[in-house]
Amino acid sequence: MGSRGPKPKLFECREDLFWYLVGLVATDGCLLESRKAVIVTAKSEDFLLKLRDALGLTMTIHKKKGSFNASICHDLVIKRVDLYRQLTEIGLTPRKSATIGPLGVPDKGFPDFLRGVIDGDGCIRRWKHPTNGREQWELKIVGISRPFLEWISNTVERTWHVSGRIHVQRDERRKHPLYKVKYGKLAARVIFSKCYRPGTVALERKRILAQKCILSTVGWSKSKTVEDRKDWRGWKYQRAQGVELISRVLDRKEAASPVVPEIVHC
Repeated sequence: MGSRGPKPKLFECREDLFWYLVGLVATDGCLLESRKAVIVTAKSEDFLLKLRDALGLTMTIHKKKGSFNASICHDLVIKRVDLYRQLTEIGLTPRKSATIGPLGVPDKGFPDFLRGVIDGDGCIRRWKHPTNGREQWELKIVGISRPFLEWISNTVERTWHVSGRIHVQRDERRKHPLYKVKYGKLAARVIFSKCYRPGTVALERKRILAQKCILSTVGWSKSKTVEDRKDWRGWKYQRAQGVELISRVLDRKEAASPVVPEIVHC
């Protein structure tokens, strides 16, 4: 006979919140096996408070010194065995940074999951092109597990027909190589429009940059990284009028206003 008793409880929250939380834990979080706890780490205490409240939780946010430059970070520690078990069933494990691979994330939950990954280990870069003066954008996701980043890259390409490139950075001082999957301006626009939807929980500074990227003008009529033309509908297209003319316009503008600095949010 089977054992009697109540069935294990499941951690309940909105579906979009759950997959967003999975993305955060996969990048800026960890599973604590000894206490069956889930930890999310962030610099912003306000962000963790917003996430905690959205999940319907009440625990205290803990302050600590980060491992990088002794900066101050904050931990949201969720001591829920049910959540811990659900995350391990998806494929997350303790001490996962170098061993994490493909996770059991459904296509429906992937946009929210990827938003969590970008808020955790993503970097959004914005700068002015030195020749034509156009606003340029780049999305970069960083990690030390190549199988995990390859799975993300393949899923993005399969579901949204958007492609990026994986780069490797080796350093003798590091135990593991550093991998980066990079997307250019047009590919990043598609990804941001799928992930940073109105009403979703997100790290505010990255949401703001994502929205600015979505609203920026497009200078190309074709793209090698965005296959689906439906994603181009409604984009503001601004044709270049030749490098020489643009350079003269920029020279006049630079004399009247300061240079716009590069903006990077990681």
